[in-house]
Amino acid sequence: MRGYTLKGALDAWVWAVLLTIVSLGVATSPQAQKMQPAPKFHTMVASQYGFDDTVAMLKGAMESENLMVINEIDPQKMLRMVGVKTKGIKQVFFFHPRFMKRLRDANMHATIEPPLKVAVMETPKGTLVKYIKPSYLLGRYEGVEAIGNELDAVVAKVVSSVQQ
Repeated sequence: MRGYTLKGALDAWVWAVLLTIVSLGVATSPQAQKMQPAPKFHTMVASQYGFDDTVAMLKGAMESENLMVINEIDPQKMLRMVGVKTKGIKQVFFFHPRFMKRLRDANMHATIEPPLKVAVMETPKGTLVKYIKPSYLLGRYEGVEAIGNELDAVVAKVVSSVQQ
């Protein structure tokens, strides 16, 4: 039997996420994408900075909040591989072991939700930051409500560092 490593599992997970993004982006026309409103559970914030500065500042704000930047994914690069041209898109994954421990202690099933992520998107109207509130992600699990609410405040503080 082949041994599994954390890096191998993370690589497989990253590819699965990216392939999902690519399939969603290719499955609809640009006109259809413009007509679809964002889901109500997405939080979108306009950044006052350019794309690259927004990504860098968010990562710095995460670290200032004692969060670990786990990975940065470039869906724009993946989309180019299938012939789709788009402006900048980055996803930044982050979390901290202290929150994972608390989730595990409160409800082991909730530990599938981390890491959290923000997406930074370059649009004709400026740079947007999008995320799903941790309380929404964790809302399906009993006993973790306080952790979800605490993480909501932490993520909102991180995102406010670039907000207009």
